[in-house]
Amino acid sequence: MGQTQLIDILVSDMDQILLEEEKEFKKQYSFSLWWVNHRDQIKKISLWILIGIDTLLVLVVLWGFLDSFALSYGKEQRAVAETVVYNQEDLRAYSVARAASPLTESDTRIFSIGDQRFDFYANVENPNLDWWAEFTYKFTYDGGETKTVKSFILPNKSKPVVELAVTSSISLRDVTFQILDTTWHRVDHTSIKDYVTWEKDRLNLEIKDAVYFEATKIEDKPISRTSFSVENNTAFSYYRPTFYILLKKGSSVVGVNRTILETLESGAKQQVDLNWFGVLPSVSQIEVIPEINLFDSMSYQALSGSSTIDARTLELKY
Repeated sequence: MGQTQLIDILVSDMDQILLEEEKEFKKQYSFSLWWVNHRDQIKKISLWILIGIDTLLVLVVLWGFLDSFALSYGKEQRAVAETVVYNQEDLRAYSVARAASPLTESDTRIFSIGDQRFDFYANVENPNLDWWAEFTYKFTYDGGETKTVKSFILPNKSKPVVELAVTSSISLRDVTFQILDTTWHRVDHTSIKDYVTWEKDRLNLEIKDAVYFEATKIEDKPISRTSFSVENNTAFSYYRPTFYILLKKGSSVVGVNRTILETLESGAKQQVDLNWFGVLPSVSQIEVIPEINLFDSMSYQALSGSSTIDARTLELKY
């Protein structure tokens, strides 16, 4: 290719580039000219569009207020009332389903122990797995009533309630056991995950060698004796644990008594001897029932131990 041809090609390329730049400049110039000529009109159109949007929003708000407080007010009030009623009914149904079932009690038994004295016995049952109860009770009989006593019952348990050596100048035939009021406490499952295991760990008291000795006369008064041992197989020591002793002939209770220990240490074994005053029928079985309010912090003895020296606090001397 000669020098002349090369120069012609370069000139042609330069012309092409200049033509493209001229076209681009014309486009920009045309757009700028159009914007200058129509700028005021565009501003007016935009302003009217904004005014229209604001007006529409105001109308929507006004319609909402009008509909809420004038047109649909009555319907909404009825709907709210119905919702409240339905929710209350659901809440009541849920509360009733979760509420504790009442305590049940057996018929009262009367045991004459001589010298115009009588023992009263009844049995109370708590059928609830998630509730324990505090309750007050009394016995009423011909010509009088016993003092009001406060007691408790653990979840899903039955327990005896007694009043011992009640004096009456007449022979008692009809005695009534009355629960006066009950206060329910739900088991806190956030701290007690498995109540059955929790209770077993605290009521593992082993009763052994329960024996009933027939009555013998001391100063012309018949006295019987019951003996048993209790071993505390728990990690807890207790203040004043109570033990009910039921004497049975077959399945029938023929005598009842109660004793309270001052303390029962963890791992300790205690021998318990209890005297019975009065004549009792023949006995074929002895049942010993321990009672400790596991939910009362006053039932537990504080943990004891000897203090030691922390070696980390000692200063090294050379």
